[in-house]
Amino acid sequence: MSDRPKIGRDGDFYTSSNIGTIMGDMLAVYIQRRAKERGWDPRSITIVEWGAGTGRLAAQIHQRLRLDRFEGYQHAIIETSPYHQRVSRQLLENEHIPVLWWNEETFRQEATRRRIFFIANELLDAFPVERVRHRNGRYEQCFVTWDAGKEQFMPRWLAASPEVIAWMERHHVELSDNLIFDAGMAMSSWLSTVLRQAQEAEFVFIDYGDGTNELTAAHRMEGTLMCYHRHQAHDNPWIHIGEQDMTSMVDFDVCRRVATQAKAWITGYSTQKAFLLEQGLLNELQDHSSLDPFSPESRRNRAIRQLLLSDQMSERFHVLLLSRGT
Repeated sequence: MSDRPKIGRDGDFYTSSNIGTIMGDMLAVYIQRRAKERGWDPRSITIVEWGAGTGRLAAQIHQRLRLDRFEGYQHAIIETSPYHQRVSRQLLENEHIPVLWWNEETFRQEATRRRIFFIANELLDAFPVERVRHRNGRYEQCFVTWDAGKEQFMPRWLAASPEVIAWMERHHVELSDNLIFDAGMAMSSWLSTVLRQAQEAEFVFIDYGDGTNELTAAHRMEGTLMCYHRHQAHDNPWIHIGEQDMTSMVDFDVCRRVATQAKAWITGYSTQKAFLLEQGLLNELQDHSSLDPFSPESRRNRAIRQLLLSDQMSERFHVLLLSRGT
């Protein structure tokens, strides 16, 4: 919520939308394909992007849809950060892209009477987590205390609340001794609510994470909570208070269980790389004879390679596709 850049070169981290326009292009391709499969006229569709950040992804999607003559839809953005609201408004207005600005209450009202394409790119990992561990035969939960002598916040492990224990049991999470698990209780509650509110909808959730077994494996003894400050990664949440990005890996087994309980169809789950390839990413590569590494063709081809190969981003990130309605 701080009034400064969080995403991109001047922020704390990058997202896929910072690498050319490829992610937006492929989401636009997916939207067109699924709309055709469901028999939805573009004029009946509202694209809802929750957590739109700088607005780059919304602009990319709109530009590709306009190029493909997919017209008549509406685009709504839900963004709680005042800073990102201001930045994304300016970007989209400069690009002459019409956008509806919703909040959670607007979504609740509109989701019952619209056909929605719901996009959440790196949103699920941003929800707060409860840090849980199993020790001496019981579950413990990490609380926060203030150390007056050191003048800083400190962790304090106490008996886990009944709500935490019930959540762990409901999602079949079992921990070996002293292993820390970052329970996405807030995320799963929000996900359940959003899915149940939509009557006819397609959902695309893109985030880094894995299944429960992987997230509770022996090499995850310290959990997955990470902090990013000025592109420096570390695992100390007790410094740079309010000035760093805090995130943890998404448990997609939990997400799929929540989806099933909310009567949503799981239509796809794969790595981001597999999703991009399925949408025809390799068809976006452009033949050219230019020797200029900064030509539009060279830059686009380089962005495609970067998304597929760089830092294994497209292997660590997963895409969960859900459907609601007949």
